[in-house]
Amino acid sequence: MKEDNSSHTNDIDMLMPTEDEQHELRMALGRASRPQPDVEAELERFANANFVRPNAKPWVKPLAWLCAAAAAVALTLLVVKPLTAEKQQEAFVAVGDMRREVTMETDDSEPVVVTQRQLDFRRMAKASASSPTAEVKKTTIATSRGMDFGLTLPDGTEVWLNAESRITFANDFASGAREVEVEGEAYFDVTKDEGRPFVVKTKYFTTKVLGTSFDVKAYREETAHVVLVSGKVEVTAADSDTKTMAPGEMVTLGEGGEMQKSTVDTYSYIQWKDGFFYFDRTPLGDIMRELGRWYNINIVFENPSQMDVRLHFVAEKSQSINDIVKSLDAVAPARLTMGDNEITVD
Repeated sequence: MKEDNSSHTNDIDMLMPTEDEQHELRMALGRASRPQPDVEAELERFANANFVRPNAKPWVKPLAWLCAAAAAVALTLLVVKPLTAEKQQEAFVAVGDMRREVTMETDDSEPVVVTQRQLDFRRMAKASASSPTAEVKKTTIATSRGMDFGLTLPDGTEVWLNAESRITFANDFASGAREVEVEGEAYFDVTKDEGRPFVVKTKYFTTKVLGTSFDVKAYREETAHVVLVSGKVEVTAADSDTKTMAPGEMVTLGEGGEMQKSTVDTYSYIQWKDGFFYFDRTPLGDIMRELGRWYNINIVFENPSQMDVRLHFVAEKSQSINDIVKSLDAVAPARLTMGDNEITVD
């Protein structure tokens, strides 16, 4: 039988962190405590590559310098497929539900909107311990487009959910199996427990860890990956061998579903949780898909060959879509045009 929303809302209030816990969460998950891209270092990086910093007026913001420098970098990073004789339009990221919200639901309740920026479920561990015979239920936290969210699981593991993502875990998580299900993208800082491995299940991978930090992305098979920041994990895909990862490695799915492991700079893969779009030699198609997901806007490529162009592009997620399009239009070898809930790339 469904619980009424008023009582379930009270449950959310009970999960509100105390002042001390809020401080701890801010230190652990707040953007202010996370390392942010060093704009000056980026400029130095470009300068060392023999790119000349343009003369600019004193009022130009550092991020604008970065975008200008990226324009020069883009000229050396382009990888374009040969143009076909016939142009064929391709569109994706269709506009969906316009609501920007985070919701929480359990097996026996309707979804309710979470108004806090983060939730701490460690109190759930105490409740579960006091009633070991209680029925096992699952809780799901889901984000819409344009929203990300931080939470602490009952065992103390910290999670940051990206936009249009969801995580599901059981209320006996602290004492039983540490297993979560993820759709979309999530970053984990796992509390170490040698006796109970931490397992993340997605449609494409199952990742098993003891205590580590890593990013799991599972929106689409083509871009699904696991990136290990610290520690050690084992990744298994359907009908594939298990691969053990070391820090600085990424596992992706190749053609036929086999796993491929490579060495990457993890920095660019985790900047989303700190409030930045950070793309390094990324196909323009993937960049636009990410922007479309965050801003809930359609993307239309008049010439699909432009989707394979690779760029270095950095911007703040707090910027308006109009400002983002202007900055990207300045560095991309294609014309970006804003329309009504649509960006056209030609």
